[in-house]
Amino acid sequence: MGVILKRLFTLLIVCCFSQAGANNLSNSNAEDFYRLSGKLIERNKLVLTYNIDHCCYIYKRSLSFNSLVAGAEISNVIFPTALQHKDEFFGDVEVYRGKLVIKMDVEISQAHQKLGALKLAAKHQGCSDEGICFLPEDNILSFSFLPGLD
Repeated sequence: MGVILKRLFTLLIVCCFSQAGANNLSNSNAEDFYRLSGKLIERNKLVLTYNIDHCCYIYKRSLSFNSLVAGAEISNVIFPTALQHKDEFFGDVEVYRGKLVIKMDVEISQAHQKLGALKLAAKHQGCSDEGICFLPEDNILSFSFLPGLD
């Protein structure tokens, strides 16, 4: 009888801690798990980096990037190879985990280069391994063409 009670008590504690972890995750914001940064490495080349928390992933198909500046266009977006994942909601999908580096070109008219700045909208959606999915997230990043103003 003592062994059964010990096992039940252990199971109860494990369940309580598991539920507490799930509650903490569900009360969190996506930016707590998906941190985005970017760098303009040349006048026409951008590198975006997502640092994805170890418990989460981003859907490849959810990633999109748009210039918020008239006269600037994003092109030649280069994604690394994605991982295959069996998703309970979407079936077989491609996802990213860990560090995700995306490269792209930016075509900017001469008139807009003189303004000295570019604003980019980056959209993504991801889920946790526990099955909690976040709403699609929009991030706005600003880049300066003028040295020292990044």
